[in-house]
Amino acid sequence: MAKREYLKPTTLHEAVEILAAAPGRRIVAGGTDLMVYIREGKEAPAALVDVTAIPELNGVQKLGDGALAVGAAMTHSMIGSDPDIRAVAPVLSDASSSVGAVQIRNLATIGGNVVNGAVAADTLSALAVLDAAFLTFGPEGEKRYTIEEFFLAPGKTAVGVGEVLTKILIPAQPGASHAFIKVARRRAAAISRLAVSVIANPDGGYARIAVGAVLPKPGRITPAEEALKEGFDLAAAKAAGEAAKAHVLSISGERPSMVYKLPVVSSAVEKAVIKALSLREVK
Repeated sequence: MAKREYLKPTTLHEAVEILAAAPGRRIVAGGTDLMVYIREGKEAPAALVDVTAIPELNGVQKLGDGALAVGAAMTHSMIGSDPDIRAVAPVLSDASSSVGAVQIRNLATIGGNVVNGAVAADTLSALAVLDAAFLTFGPEGEKRYTIEEFFLAPGKTAVGVGEVLTKILIPAQPGASHAFIKVARRRAAAISRLAVSVIANPDGGYARIAVGAVLPKPGRITPAEEALKEGFDLAAAKAAGEAAKAHVLSISGERPSMVYKLPVVSSAVEKAVIKALSLREVK
């Protein structure tokens, strides 16, 4: 692997200046994806800009309305074990805890998982049901994006050249119950074939459902959510699963892999709803 310059700014302004000073400089935090791409010859950055020492990218900040601001440089292990995240957004805690193996979780960051924009990223369906927002900082100052604005296409986000993802904003979820289910070839150290996230609040009359790894970009499945408005019971959970299957088919089309994926979508969504509502034990 060729030698390259390594830079480690300690402020956001310094990071932006470093990125703008020369072309081909790439941000790195955990490096669990980028370093693999470099070794394989798929990426050849002129320099690596390590953003892990920037205070704004670290830690969890409690906001006045019960929401959280999660630093983009927090690792999945940190997110999975953080008590504030577990209290406000257990679906995100569970999603981060499902990423790779423990060695990967100790290095890989939530920011990297998000900025890569990979359709199979474990946390994206959780962030969709949480109605998360994303803060970036760059030459034009701070910008804020909704999840619909942030993810543009597979592998493409709204983070511009010279910009840094700083925080993920998680709104409070009072009275809601959460569930996350991952389908993969193994129980651990596996890429998602399907991820399902559910937040449900029967007293509030709403549910949010999102799936990952089977759609081009993260987003909620409104038809499945509408199905639950008929009643937060087992029949509605099954109807939500069928609605999710139809929604995925309408977007992805009749591809060969859908023959086995679609039944899994309906089953996993049904199970996630049942789990969130504690209608019965889900294995």
